[in-house]
Amino acid sequence: MVGLPYPNIYSPELKEKMTYLDATLGPKAGQTHYENLCMKAVNQSIGRAIRHRGDFATILLLDKRYGSAKIKKSLPGWISDRLQHHARFGSAFATIRKVNLL
Repeated sequence: MVGLPYPNIYSPELKEKMTYLDATLGPKAGQTHYENLCMKAVNQSIGRAIRHRGDFATILLLDKRYGSAKIKKSLPGWISDRLQHHARFGSAFATIRKVNLL
């Protein structure tokens, strides 16, 4: 997955929902909802690669923001526990080859 799939912040429906949440639940509620929509899309994408307990896949999250504590916390534990950071593609590919014996 390249980047973080944030929804369109300029969508009238989303802006209205965020305004409503801020007014009823507090000033950060709309932003939290916005971030949760993004992470829901990330988790759904990961789920498409792994369909059952015995299944496996290599998932590449290509954005340095996946290394932040806030984003890691939003990922399922079984993903965040195995998350590895590579600054260069070459080292990432070498790890994939080693683990998956490509």
